[in-house]
Amino acid sequence: MLEKQGSGAVAVFSRRQVLKAGGAVAAASTGGAPAFVQAQSGSIKIGMSAVTTGRFAYAGLGQVVATKLLFDQVNSGGGIEGRKLELIVRDSRNLPEEAVKNMRSLIGTDGCSIIMSAESSSAAAAINESIRDAKVACFQLNSEASSLTADPKKFNPLAFRVARQGIHDAIAGGALISRVAKERGITRWATCAPDYAFGRETTQQFIDYFRHFGGKMEVVAQVWPKFGAPDFTDVVTKMLSSNPQGIYSLCFGGDVMSLVEQGELYGLFKDKLNVLPLYSDYGVIDVVKQQPPNLFVQNRYNWGYPATAANRKWYDDYVKASKGPKPHNWSWQTGAAAQFIVDGLRATKGNPDAVKVAEAIRGSTVQVPFGLDGKVTLRAEDNTLINYPMAYGVAVPAEPFVKDWVTADWKVILEQEAAWKKKQGYI
Repeated sequence: MLEKQGSGAVAVFSRRQVLKAGGAVAAASTGGAPAFVQAQSGSIKIGMSAVTTGRFAYAGLGQVVATKLLFDQVNSGGGIEGRKLELIVRDSRNLPEEAVKNMRSLIGTDGCSIIMSAESSSAAAAINESIRDAKVACFQLNSEASSLTADPKKFNPLAFRVARQGIHDAIAGGALISRVAKERGITRWATCAPDYAFGRETTQQFIDYFRHFGGKMEVVAQVWPKFGAPDFTDVVTKMLSSNPQGIYSLCFGGDVMSLVEQGELYGLFKDKLNVLPLYSDYGVIDVVKQQPPNLFVQNRYNWGYPATAANRKWYDDYVKASKGPKPHNWSWQTGAAAQFIVDGLRATKGNPDAVKVAEAIRGSTVQVPFGLDGKVTLRAEDNTLINYPMAYGVAVPAEPFVKDWVTADWKVILEQEAAWKKKQGYI
């Protein structure tokens, strides 16, 4: 049941290239809408572009598992109005240009009017632009760069961000970590984040909110490793030479593992306050052999937060379906998007028309097992997810891997976000 609510190094695409790709997407459809929309029989085709090969394949493969977990359940119950959900997945290889090609194929060749974009911020921006003239409902599952939905120039009324957002994380992290730093007298900081929109935007936002909430921060070093860089020796050396008291890094996946493993060799984390928000993903926190001390992390996905039977069951069901791999942050976000899609299609009685599905879910709340109160909401004003689980905790080397969770106050997050949007000229 839908409940209506009130209201990096970036791969470079010229606007001409993006619009050319977008024109191809639109041209591949009939009258601006995929041909499939005109047929109301057979399966409902839903396309996904994801990274399913290479260093970050674990992310995309996990997103496929999360989607099929719900779609298979729906299909086993007879589908939607007797129509089965069919997921069509294409590998982007973590290349924005490949992701745009995938959109063209999924829409024009496969007839998908609903797309799940399991892509990084750089690819997400290109996809949003490329489908602007096509009647396609797009769900961005990975991009945390705040400007994707906050900036009205980038806004697409048929595109939804079902993912956590950098500004939300920065407000929550700034409020908590500034308090911890004040208690410990930590003022000298070195930062490390991937060199593209998400890393640069969110790092600066964290610094701003750390100071906003009363923390004193002298930034003595900032390093921007290329996304997927195999060697972090120079990164570690630059941070060490600045003699910081605190380390803040938004590296994730294989990158944060490289940072931690190589940093430990040089004593980077010794006697420091270490804040690695994205370290808490399964596949990292349960794999790294030597965990940094005094380590604060953000909730990404953990079966112990929220500590509910529903969340633990979803974890167990996921691990069974994946045959071993555990869910990660992108898994729950994709699971939430899948639920919005299912509820939207139920509201339209199985009609996959993008405009109708978008109307059905805009501003709605869905039931999800990993929600803090069992729910998450798509805010109507900017098609972005809010009221999702947001907390920080202390990393420990054994199950449940994070303890002493401190839940962020969404009232504060939304108040500060509104002020930030106004300052940016977005509202």
